[in-house]
Amino acid sequence: MMAEVRDLVADGVVEFSRKEKAAWVSPQAIDPGLLEEIEAVKIVDTHEHLETEAQRLARKPDLKPFLYIYTLSELVSAGMPMKDAEEFNGEVPVDRQWKMVRDWWRFARNTPAGIASRLALREFYGVDDLRDSTIGPLVKAMQKAVRPGFYRFALRETAGIECSMINLTEPVQGELCMVSADPDLLLYDISVAPLLADDLKLEPYEKAAGISCSGLSDWKRIIDRQFERWGSRATAIKNQCAYWRTLKFENVKEEEAAPLFEKWLLRKEEVTPAERRAVQDWTFHHCIRRATDLDLPVKIHTGYHAWNNYSDPSWFQPKDLARLFRRYPRTRFDLFHIGYPEHRDVVALAKHYANVWVDLCWAWLLDTAATLKFVRQCVGAIPLNKVFGFGGDTGFPDYAFGHARMARDGIGLALTQLMHEGRLTRDDARQIARAWLRDNAMEMFRIEERRKAARMGEP
Repeated sequence: MMAEVRDLVADGVVEFSRKEKAAWVSPQAIDPGLLEEIEAVKIVDTHEHLETEAQRLARKPDLKPFLYIYTLSELVSAGMPMKDAEEFNGEVPVDRQWKMVRDWWRFARNTPAGIASRLALREFYGVDDLRDSTIGPLVKAMQKAVRPGFYRFALRETAGIECSMINLTEPVQGELCMVSADPDLLLYDISVAPLLADDLKLEPYEKAAGISCSGLSDWKRIIDRQFERWGSRATAIKNQCAYWRTLKFENVKEEEAAPLFEKWLLRKEEVTPAERRAVQDWTFHHCIRRATDLDLPVKIHTGYHAWNNYSDPSWFQPKDLARLFRRYPRTRFDLFHIGYPEHRDVVALAKHYANVWVDLCWAWLLDTAATLKFVRQCVGAIPLNKVFGFGGDTGFPDYAFGHARMARDGIGLALTQLMHEGRLTRDDARQIARAWLRDNAMEMFRIEERRKAARMGEP
């Protein structure tokens, strides 16, 4: 497939020279022996929101894969009208998309998200940047390059990703997980956050489980049915409810939650925020118990909120989870996004609790300087088996490549600095990089076992 992109270059469709490998930092800044080792690692990607390949193939070529929500958010932060950003995410012709972002792109192209966009543009389509003269060639290159097999080419062959774990943004017909079209490459988490939604509707989950819900005991059976259906093939459960509520989960007893559940979701009476949270708290505790029974790690969004102009930092504080860590010592918790900007708390939690791990998913796209510092903190503060070095947290495989490139370079740069300071040998750095990018996740999420179960097809 890359030969076809080179043909486009030769044909004059795109203007591009591959004199050097796409990189986020100068290769000279990274110890060459370490860089070679890092390049050879097949990454286990802990977190993505990838649409299916069938959905990507059905999509007309546009700018969404390069102006994914994170890059688009930077444009809004720079001043792009929110109404334009919302329109951009709809069904909009490419020329209209470019017109909406054109005046703002120059302000965001050097943010981490913008760098990932440009790395993807260059690697896959031979376009070095977005400008008036490259939009047409980009569309032509995408039309030729994006075809069946593109996901394997983009993720496995180009990004060097062994497998990606995917979290469904929305349930599919009431299911919190789905059957993988390529279990060797794509695995799925059970997304429990929809069960904690403030506007929760029972009907899709009742239909999926074949259970009519008349009370909390039936709600428990409906949840259990999801775990029975997906538990053997899922890699973890994932909760991102920090986007709309705090991470303080009280230990609500079933007899306390039952009448509130009926009031809110069956009789549809008005409930207070505290009453609604009590039902959500009970639900998440039940999901944790089921995950623990099935030896499924619990992934939790901590830290920064994507998108713009609504975030409440009190919702995403990692330290609010400490009571869960104490209550469920057998449960393995994976704290996402380094808790940024509260990343010092995440280091302290992983250092203190044996059942807490640190995940750098999304981190390189958020704040590269903070993430470089965080890497150095982790090396000096916590055991090397407690860190996952990469999760793309993207919707498109080409954009995931850009983020993976940044992760390889960033980890290499931070470890090289520690080598120069005499704190690590090259062998130390090599072991850390391999553990963080692959080995820790292979073990934690039992990848081979989950692949085997997922290959069995419909549950």
